[in-house]
Amino acid sequence: MLFRSSHILVGVDGSDDSRRAALYATDLARQTGAKLTLLVVVIPPTATTFAAFDLVSMTATQPDAEHLARAQALIDSVIADLGHGRAIPSVVTGIPRDAIPAEAAKVGADLIVVGASGAGAVERLLLGSVSESVVRNADRPVLVVR
Repeated sequence: MLFRSSHILVGVDGSDDSRRAALYATDLARQTGAKLTLLVVVIPPTATTFAAFDLVSMTATQPDAEHLARAQALIDSVIADLGHGRAIPSVVTGIPRDAIPAEAAKVGADLIVVGASGAGAVERLLLGSVSESVVRNADRPVLVVR
């Protein structure tokens, strides 16, 4: 049976793989007439502990305007590159491996598309691959593009 999608969510982070994923998702949306949501997840600030000094450095709980503006600029750039006028831009705050499946559920996407490798190589070493986590945790089909 051929899978038909009516709403595709693609996570973009500026990496080459995520841009290829966006291109693939755009082509798939055009072929099937599906809605397309382009999602950028802005990682919230974190607390840093300095154990030797019994100190904790806290940053703001929400990203600042500069981070949000960069996320919007990335979305605008991807939309301009792809030329998909029907794309729905979305910027959320969270941890990508959790925020991508959650946003897909929230918007009713029936397919998630992500790149095989993202922009955050250090994060991948520390936390594991975002695409791998999305595949494991999503409650809908996930397409990983390389």
